[in-house]
Amino acid sequence: MNITIETRTTLTVYGIRHCGPYNEIYRAFDELWRWAQAEGLESRTLCAIAVYYDNPKVERPERCRSDACLQLDGPLADEQMSELIEPVELLGGCYAKYRHVGPYEALEPVYQRFYQEWLPQSDYLRANMPSFEVYLNNPRTTAAEALVTEVYFPVVPK
Repeated sequence: MNITIETRTTLTVYGIRHCGPYNEIYRAFDELWRWAQAEGLESRTLCAIAVYYDNPKVERPERCRSDACLQLDGPLADEQMSELIEPVELLGGCYAKYRHVGPYEALEPVYQRFYQEWLPQSDYLRANMPSFEVYLNNPRTTAAEALVTEVYFPVVPK
């Protein structure tokens, strides 16, 4: 597993909360894109990001919380906000990053390998922050096998 360690600064993104199985977060992304298009934000969108707060091996799937987010080229004006859209802060700190190329459905084994294989053998411990995925291309215009996702796992040195 090819992991790199990065120190990230805090980043504010804009998102919609999803409660339910993580593989259904696409519903929140669909709603988020409709809002972004209605607000004319497509050209300001840098990437999409999913933030995952709960461990689906521990929490029941219907109770898992996640945020479907967009990173924009700057802050939103107050009039562009809606009751659905919330600023989401991705806290700065130390992260283990894995670059995945392939379909989103193949991401679950990445988490298993990271937590069961890489992390126990590394010089790091899991930090008490959510992991997140940065989607670097568009699934509507990119073949599934060519999708690029960066997965960020929060860590602290042992």
